[in-house]
Amino acid sequence: MKKIVLLALIAFITFSCQNNRKEVKETKTVQKTKIVQKTKVDDTERIEIIFQEFKALYSELLVFKSKTDFKKFGFGAGGPYNKWLKNVENLKANPDSKLLLKKGVVAGELEQLGFEYVSSKGKETETTIFFNKAFSDAISPIKVEKVETASGNSNYEKIKSEYVLFGKWQISLKVGDQLYGYPIEIYTKNNKYIQVTPEGEFETVILEKKGNKYYQKGNEDGEYYKIDSNKNMTLFDKDGELSSMGYKATKK
Repeated sequence: MKKIVLLALIAFITFSCQNNRKEVKETKTVQKTKIVQKTKVDDTERIEIIFQEFKALYSELLVFKSKTDFKKFGFGAGGPYNKWLKNVENLKANPDSKLLLKKGVVAGELEQLGFEYVSSKGKETETTIFFNKAFSDAISPIKVEKVETASGNSNYEKIKSEYVLFGKWQISLKVGDQLYGYPIEIYTKNNKYIQVTPEGEFETVILEKKGNKYYQKGNEDGEYYKIDSNKNMTLFDKDGELSSMGYKATKK
């Protein structure tokens, strides 16, 4: 009888140990999986953060590359665009900048593009066209012919139901031989104006109307539109009209 009890006890202990080892193994596997998943999420967030910084600096360069003071001073110390160069250098020095390779770009190439525009006085060259195409492909801006609607977006539907449509335009930018653009719509209610970007990533901007000028509220570059009685739109920022930089607004 004691032998039977002892054998049963041994069997129970052996079974329990096997289950414990199995549970520990499964727990470690689950933990490892969670760590891998968290690392992937963290990397994705870091990539997006550093890429947003890259895109902001690139967009900034496209805006000022043709300006008179940039042609005159370039990135000279004390000049208005030296800060941009410092920001690019900081981007290069950021350990996360290596993650930009995941997007197919390199921070140093942005610096090279900037210096190429210094040399060319803001004009397009084979080098600028090459880099602009590479960056545009990486950023995937909305091309003029691309159609993506905001149908199903509750905010968009709410604006359309509560406001009156003031006008629609296509904003385009020509970089080398490439033409990019996006549509905007302006809605109004009780002398309030709101700009909507209905395609791609849905965005809204509050506009402040002063005469025939419509200022983008909170825009650091002082961007605004002039809209005449026929709804023809001209684009401006604090330094003047943007048509010389390749920007154009076409009424729909």
